[in-house]
Amino acid sequence: MYKCQKCHDLEWLHPTGVDGRPCYNQAVPCECLKSRLQQKIASPEYQRERGGRASQTFDNFEVNIRGGNRDARDAAKAWTTANADFIWLLVYGGTGNGKSHLCNAALAELLKRSIGAKLVTASRILSELRVGMSDHTTDAVMAEYQQIAALIVDDIGAGMKHPSEKGSEWEWARIEELLVFRYENVMPTFCTTNLQPSDLPERILSRFKDGELSRIVHNAAGDHRETK
Repeated sequence: MYKCQKCHDLEWLHPTGVDGRPCYNQAVPCECLKSRLQQKIASPEYQRERGGRASQTFDNFEVNIRGGNRDARDAAKAWTTANADFIWLLVYGGTGNGKSHLCNAALAELLKRSIGAKLVTASRILSELRVGMSDHTTDAVMAEYQQIAALIVDDIGAGMKHPSEKGSEWEWARIEELLVFRYENVMPTFCTTNLQPSDLPERILSRFKDGELSRIVHNAAGDHRETK
């Protein structure tokens, strides 16, 4: 007994041509395969695999009384839509005000649309690149992040030296290399930082200042952890 009577559990079908006959030189996914993939994408396990937390969504993101984080919420949500008028987004603000929550929520929305998105911290990227220096995989690691369909980089600057500090050049040069590549290839990118935009290296900031592709939004809310 087949679970799917349409494809006989093969998960693929030959489409019907204009003459009503099967096109045996073509194959399209059956609805059973599409359903299975959607269930996988919606699962908490898959979201963790892509770097996110399924528990944090736009629906349970709390806008504070003064609305200091409303613009950031709206911008992050808009960034995930198919008709957004920008594909680069930088959200900046203090610690503990929900920037990481917005990253997780954005990832979940993109995965629902079957977009190959990934969420990663800037420190994780740098850590992988450092490991790559010892086993000669640095270029492969960089290429992987450069090619992700929609990349979310949380906490740029966290655990990194300030761009003005001595010894910060390598860290910021690697982040710049990643972001400049994605900008030049017009690839959707969402970043957060605790730094002020003016503290970012100019070659990074200038990309986010591009009014045709980018938006810079301030999350003005305070540290919600202090109210718990």
